[in-house]
Amino acid sequence: MIVSEPRVDIAAWVGGKIGVSFQPPYTALAHVDRGQIIAGYVFNVWTEHDVEVSLAADRLSITLMRAAFRYVVDQLGCRRATFRTRADNAAAQKALDRLGARLEGRQAAYFSDCDALLYGILKEDFPYGLHAESAESARPDTDGSGTDRHQC
Repeated sequence: MIVSEPRVDIAAWVGGKIGVSFQPPYTALAHVDRGQIIAGYVFNVWTEHDVEVSLAADRLSITLMRAAFRYVVDQLGCRRATFRTRADNAAAQKALDRLGARLEGRQAAYFSDCDALLYGILKEDFPYGLHAESAESARPDTDGSGTDRHQC
């Protein structure tokens, strides 16, 4: 089941996984299995054309990725999404590459103890398609490390 709304529990779960806390305004989207959140997105810093996205996942599905990107494109009207990840988080960087995100820069000491890598993804570069339903069985690699703008 996919849940979407400005829920504090989803934002707290994502924040706990990635080591940050979110302050409103934000919205959140989660995949809930047997009453437990297994993956969640938090969307904040919306600027009309772009939104910052934070993601954490124990298990990440194509369905959730499509739902999140539909939210970014269809509901928020954004052409792109921005992610930041720790420079030392190779698993997150791999996940962002699989999502179609491109490395755009580096921010020195963004996390105090570590640089941040800045990624962006344009709606036309999203590899799973916003309207395709046939790739549902394909699953990107994830090891529970999460993907987000803080610890992707």
